[in-house]
Order: sequence, then structure tokens, then C-alpha cells
Amino acid sequence: MLKVKICGLTNLADAHLTLKLGADFLGFNSIKGSKRFIDLMDIKDIVQRMPESLRNKVVLLAQDTDLFNIVKTAKSLEISYIQPYLFNPIPETDYVKARERGIGIFRVIHIENKRSISSLSINPDTADYFILDTKSPDTNTLGGTGASFDWYLYNCAKEILPERKMVLAGGINPSNVEEAVDYTETQMIDLASGVEAAPGLKSQEKMQALFEYIKKYNKKD
Repeated sequence: MLKVKICGLTNLADAHLTLKLGADFLGFNSIKGSKRFIDLMDIKDIVQRMPESLRNKVVLLAQDTDLFNIVKTAKSLEISYIQPYLFNPIPETDYVKARERGIGIFRVIHIENKRSISSLSINPDTADYFILDTKSPDTNTLGGTGASFDWYLYNCAKEILPERKMVLAGGINPSNVEEAVDYTETQMIDLASGVEAAPGLKSQEKMQALFEYIKKYNKKD
């Protein structure tokens, strides 16, 4: 079963469209400076307007020096998952402790070359999912670049990370999603710019094309 996470949502209409089409997770980016930034109070408003049974699909993207500040913020917004970006490395045990407090975690691994994979040494218990995304030359850009990395490296990572937890991101769109999924056999994809009309605004046409493929793919299972 192929799952999908749609990131970079900034408004209620796009959130409703994403839910209607059947996304497994919805990502809201609270990191200032992002092209897809949305204020925490606006996120809270959108979450409260969602059916209660679907609120466990929401993922908060946030940046801080302290992982537990992000956990606290997510809980205050009644959000079940976080995608943390930390200014400095933290002990792996902090991720485990955060999960023990009832918060789900998406950890991002930025991929540049084979060394990005060979140097991985990550405790699988530190996240619910590991997102493999393209490393941008701009250190201030954390994702949503629209660029892909070598998918061969995704397959290499399967030897290190639990395959069921891996998420393919970076430059996926309705035009290349079939090729990406066939090559990597990933069980989850993560899209932001690939289904946009403009940064922060989803394209209904691209979204529908993507989910048509996903439904067709999942019918084979």
C-alpha cells in the first residue's frame, strides 16, 4: 500500500482538498522564512476545522534548539506528529523520549551523495518515519526544492534503515511519480512543490493527477 504525505499546506481549502483526495498525512510548515510558512494560530484554526477523526494525520514542521519545545507546541495544537529541524545535533535518546510522550516523529535525512548514506548511524526507534530528501546547496533551504536526488541512494539506504519507515521526497510530481515508485518500491512519498500552482498554493489538477495514480497503484495490492 502506497502512502502519501502532502506538505507545505497554507490554507483551509487546500487542507480540505488534501483530505478529500485521501492523503495519509498533511504537513504544515511553521518555519519562518519558508515559502510555505504558516503561522501557528492559523494552523490551529485549520486543525480545529478538520473532522476530529482525521486530526491524527497532521504533521507540524518546526525549527528550534530544543526538540521538546516542538513537542510542547504540537501538543498545544492537538497535533500528533512533528517534523523537527534542530539548529544543533541532539542526543538520539531525546527522539526516543519524545516518542514515549506520545508524539510521532518524521525525521529528515538530506541526501547529497553516497557518503550521505554510508555515514548513516541512526537508531530506528528515534522516528516513526525517515524522510530521505534532497540536500539543497542553500543551507537555509530545508526542503521543497523541487529537485530530486539519485534514487539509487534511496535503495542503498534500505540496507541501513527499516524499509517500512522510509519516505521518498525531493522533486516528486505527477509526471515522475510512477517512475520513482517503480524504481525505489517505496511505501510512502512526500510532496510539496510537485503539486503546487505556486509556493504554498496547491494545484487541484496536479493533486488529482497524483491521487489518481496512487489509487490505481493501490488497487494492484
